[in-house]
Amino acid sequence: MRRLFVLGVMLMIGAGAWAQGIKDVRINEVMVRNVDNYEDGYGKRIGWIELFNTGYSKVNLAGAHLSVKLGDTQYTYRIPSGDPRTEVAPRDYIIFFCDGTDTKGTFHTNFTLDQTGYLALLDASGKGKPIDEIRYDVSEQEPDVSIGVLETEDGPVFGKLPRTTPGATNDVIDEMPKHEKFRRMDPTGIVMTITAMAVVFVALLILYILFNLLGKTMKKVTQKRENASGKVSEPLLNKVKGNTFSGEAEIAAIAMALHMYRSEMHDKESTVLTINRVARAYSPWSSKIYGLRQIPNKK
Repeated sequence: MRRLFVLGVMLMIGAGAWAQGIKDVRINEVMVRNVDNYEDGYGKRIGWIELFNTGYSKVNLAGAHLSVKLGDTQYTYRIPSGDPRTEVAPRDYIIFFCDGTDTKGTFHTNFTLDQTGYLALLDASGKGKPIDEIRYDVSEQEPDVSIGVLETEDGPVFGKLPRTTPGATNDVIDEMPKHEKFRRMDPTGIVMTITAMAVVFVALLILYILFNLLGKTMKKVTQKRENASGKVSEPLLNKVKGNTFSGEAEIAAIAMALHMYRSEMHDKESTVLTINRVARAYSPWSSKIYGLRQIPNKK
């Protein structure tokens, strides 16, 4: 009797400890319509459930139940025993794929998520109050967009996540990269093109204004320096010490310059040519001795 009593107490303590551990598990993230997202071990993209151990001790999910409701019908998947992979480390995650078959292993449920709107995690009895449960509208689920728990100032909220995070925390620092936000705002690239052209035009306009102001400033500085050094800034032909030139003097000066230029254009050359006839009896160009070879001397 004593042994039976001790055994019963130990079983009660073990059951209590298991129940206390399983209560730390929560449904953390759910993907209903998996089109181009996380793959299972068979290379298939199907809906999946992520459970999170919120406690600081290991929890073995063997014997627990995942349950969904389709109308008045309830489908329940019992997590098999004897698989060490069902043990979840403290603050760790575990994923179950919902492909409607129980022949692919421990982490493949016998139900799917796209025909229901209710999901619950139950203890080993499979009955009673759920450890955790969620409700969602299947028609509102977008492809490759998951729903899950997000920490807010008012506490945890279950809703649409900015990005899928299987096997990781749902709290992301950057909800979406800036280039992805811009791509979604401007899918055709028209806004980017107009913005780039506007930036180039404004830059050229600013450079034109700067160079124009710089040129005027330099011109004023040069004029001030000339006035300070005593140079005459006005053209000499228009005014020299208050006296103006007459038109006749200008014409005379130009005519004299042209005359001097034409008179010195060519040198004087003699126009007498002398041609003398020269007759030579012998011309070395017609001599054949330069074309013959020297005959060798015979001894």
